[in-house]
Amino acid sequence: MKQAELHAPLDVRLIESPRPAPGPGEVLIAVARVGICGSDLHAYHGRHPFIRLPIVPGHEFAGTVVAVGEGVQHLTPGQRVTVEPSLVCGACYHCAHGRYNICEHLKVIGCQATGAMGEYLTVPAAKALPLPDQVTWDQAALLEPLAVAVHAARTAGIGPGAKVLILGAGTIGLMTVQTAKALGAEAVMITDLIQERLDLARKLGADYVVNPAATALALALEKAFGPPRADAIIECAGAPATARDAVRVARKGSRIVIAGVFAEEVPVNLGLVQDRELELVGTLMYAEGDFPTALALVRDGRVQVEPLITHRFPLGQAAKAFATADSRQGALKVLIEVGDGSAPR
Repeated sequence: MKQAELHAPLDVRLIESPRPAPGPGEVLIAVARVGICGSDLHAYHGRHPFIRLPIVPGHEFAGTVVAVGEGVQHLTPGQRVTVEPSLVCGACYHCAHGRYNICEHLKVIGCQATGAMGEYLTVPAAKALPLPDQVTWDQAALLEPLAVAVHAARTAGIGPGAKVLILGAGTIGLMTVQTAKALGAEAVMITDLIQERLDLARKLGADYVVNPAATALALALEKAFGPPRADAIIECAGAPATARDAVRVARKGSRIVIAGVFAEEVPVNLGLVQDRELELVGTLMYAEGDFPTALALVRDGRVQVEPLITHRFPLGQAAKAFATADSRQGALKVLIEVGDGSAPR
């Protein structure tokens, strides 16, 4: 079978590998769609702190079950599924306390384990989530980043009446806007340096959009939300400037959630964190209930993911797909169309 391999920084190769067979408790999936995300681009440059090359990437994906291993009873060949790509031990302190997303032995499909950027992939059956007929392949492939947004919004404590600031209008930021509104947020402001992304954010439900290079963020916050500013801030860009902005403009006693992935250490004014009694909270991936919630939001039409898709490539053009995603010239979410996922190939 064919796979796309991140062989070395800026070096994506199409390789041939044996088609895997599902072991006990596993299913074999014929991949239909796989997305490229910011973490993949960090790895593409050799700068992701927890990904070592070479690796077959791909953790945002969906496909069809084509074979099941011994002991699998709840899935059958022909079922369409998406997959929660976190591989956890189930026995460490965090797993035992319901926080398997920070498992001591966490591995992620496409990051520390072989990913879905290929024709076939075996995964634990327990990680496969059946898809309703009305959910398309494109939507299904983007449930993984949406689950990240759901987890971030929940960690931020967003509920009815909340006023929320989101820093960064990439895929996660734009999904977090919609998730916050779906959870009842009264008003959402989002920032970015790219006008096209701000325009899209407004179409997807953002009440206020700000380019911090052109407008003073603190003043924009007070004008939009009043002197109390935001109830919660979610950093989705993974950039030093946005991390510093989050601390600088936060209301005393409020919560800042860090959802962006940082490729380097970032100096932050901890004096402000202490003096203003800020809560600075990290959020990683997703936990119990986040994937089903993401699926329900898409199924019920409360979150739109298709407008984020800007480019599509076949598996054979994976190198071009990565270069396009990395160029940021109008690229937001790049999908690789591996197959139709309907039958073994």
